[in-house]
Amino acid sequence: MKKIVSMVCMMAAGMLLADAANNSTPVMVSLLTPVQAPSRAYDVTGFRLSLIYGECQEFTGLDISVIGNARKDSTGLTIGGFNFAGERLYGAQAGLFNWNDNATTSWDRRSVGAQVGILNYANSFCGLQDGFVNISGGSFMGLQSSLVNFADDVYGLQCGFYLIFGVNVASGSVRGCQIGLVNYANRMDRGCQIGIVNIISQNGWLPVLPILNGSF
Repeated sequence: MKKIVSMVCMMAAGMLLADAANNSTPVMVSLLTPVQAPSRAYDVTGFRLSLIYGECQEFTGLDISVIGNARKDSTGLTIGGFNFAGERLYGAQAGLFNWNDNATTSWDRRSVGAQVGILNYANSFCGLQDGFVNISGGSFMGLQSSLVNFADDVYGLQCGFYLIFGVNVASGSVRGCQIGLVNYANRMDRGCQIGIVNIISQNGWLPVLPILNGSF
């Protein structure tokens, strides 16, 4: 009973604090959208709590959600089971499943930050992906560390657990290093692969080499 009362009070506070003129609020509380205060049409600058599923437009601040969805930019720290950012991520997502759907490649709109979870997905991302499966649908700059790492173009490092126990795939080009049991790159612009099986389709020292392959 106390939990229900507390939640109702927080939702009421969210409604009172919301700035309807600017479609923004410092507090958002959600049970299961559309049962939330204020509505999904608002931006959040402050704190959001989603007990099952919550949705907003732009988000800035601290987000604690079982399933949290920011349909536009997400700036700050998001902690939960499933974390979604529809456009730019500028901060960190920590959860079981982290998703950043930003397809913009321009530097002023590129996502920057960290994703830490079981499965991490991002587009045009700069920073850290750390989990069991990391996927970047566009270019990736930084560090991917997991059992399976996949990206289009890689600028940086892909590595498996303890640097070796993993599979690294770059469907485009690599400028950096891949370290794992199996490493694949369509093209190595400048860098190397270290592992048991190292494959570079276009311009490696050889198409397949054990231990070390590369192009400089």
